[in-house]
Amino acid sequence: MNQEAIVELDSGVLSVCFNRPEKKNALTQSMYRAATEAIVRAESDAAVKVVVFTGAGDIFTSGNDINDFLSVPPDGEDSPVVQFLMVLADTDIPILAAVNGRAIGVGTTMLMHCEKVYAVDTASFATPFINLAVVPEAGSSLLMPKFLGYQQAARMLVFGEAIDAQTAKACGLVSELCAAGTLMTTVMDDARRIATLPKKAMRNAKRLMRMAEQPLRDRIVHEMKDFGEALNSPEAQEAMTAFMEKRPADFSKC
Repeated sequence: MNQEAIVELDSGVLSVCFNRPEKKNALTQSMYRAATEAIVRAESDAAVKVVVFTGAGDIFTSGNDINDFLSVPPDGEDSPVVQFLMVLADTDIPILAAVNGRAIGVGTTMLMHCEKVYAVDTASFATPFINLAVVPEAGSSLLMPKFLGYQQAARMLVFGEAIDAQTAKACGLVSELCAAGTLMTTVMDDARRIATLPKKAMRNAKRLMRMAEQPLRDRIVHEMKDFGEALNSPEAQEAMTAFMEKRPADFSKC
């Protein structure tokens, strides 16, 4: 086990904990590899339904470990950081984040790729790339203006301003705020609920949502094609049978 990134499977939930609290959970090459491997595992392992990222201690992550980053700078798509960001952007596995404190740099930009983000009410979010004289990453120059609004994105990406948890919730970066002592219980309870849902159907829905924009009529046709295929799937048969039999659906064998 990579102790800098603790990966555990529980009831269909694969959790990845950044575990360098003494270094503010700054991300190293090996931590990026572990995070990438977790997502790839979720795509192929039927036992994994959802992935949860969190951090040890009282910080989510302070972003890249500068010394590690400078010693092995990203030199193309084979670098661990680029591999992680590409897998995170491409995967159709549901991704959750439990932000247990400050989220800096990639600690914030990676959240744009998550389906649900929970945060303690004392969390803060910063993308201080400008302070290091570099540019945004993880697709944030596209995603943050699109989903948070142009001026909010400019505050963070152009001027390097941090925002608090309440602002993050208001602009849609965070889904739910929690007290510090209830964060992981809240997240894991919801993740286990999500893990009872049909995995293939969730992946198909996420894939459709992330497709490039297309004319509305074309999207309707595409959706109905997938809908028709889904009707014949074991998941749909179990869901409909369970509905008629007035019992909870069990997708564990689908």
